[in-house]
Amino acid sequence: MENEKTCWKCKRVLVGKSTLGLCPDCVNKYGTPAAAVGTGLLLVGGRFLLKNGGKIVKTVAKGAKIFKG
Repeated sequence: MENEKTCWKCKRVLVGKSTLGLCPDCVNKYGTPAAAVGTGLLLVGGRFLLKNGGKIVKTVAKGAKIFKG
């Protein structure tokens, strides 16, 4: 019985596979909002990279030249 997996949030015993380590109730409660926030951050980050990609590349190149000497 030591090999039983439990939900990391509510400590319920998990039956079947759980990739997040959460029981079905906790997935509904915590998993969906976390996925929405993660998707939003990816969209904002992608937009930022598209808008400022050239500046970022130039800055990284300058930094590499400074470290190379």
